[in-house]
Amino acid sequence: MTVKLDSSNAVLRGRFGAWIKERREALGYTQLEMSSKVNYAYAAMVSQIERGASALPPHDLRLWAEVLEVKPDEFAMTYLYYCQPFIYQCLTGKDPYVAERLPKAPKTVMSAPGRPSVRRARDAH
Repeated sequence: MTVKLDSSNAVLRGRFGAWIKERREALGYTQLEMSSKVNYAYAAMVSQIERGASALPPHDLRLWAEVLEVKPDEFAMTYLYYCQPFIYQCLTGKDPYVAERLPKAPKTVMSAPGRPSVRRARDAH
């Protein structure tokens, strides 16, 4: 599923990609070598992740951490910081948007049919 990114999220994802590229290059791997090490069929996938055009699938975090020689917990927290900033903020209390001096992404209010949205339930009290 493709989700349209607002400009702040696109910037954050691009910064995550740049971090990955920096780690890959420090280890001397080409994009083709990296794609082979993480079992991707095409080097273009690595390129897309490094440019922020595609998200790194969460189920691949541990493998990428191992290949890039980063502790899995550090890699996961870096991923959350750049790719899931609201989750990162819930876990740490630190706001990546503020730290990166970016406007905050708009919040979406969603509700299931027949159930009040979070905003309406909160405002009712």
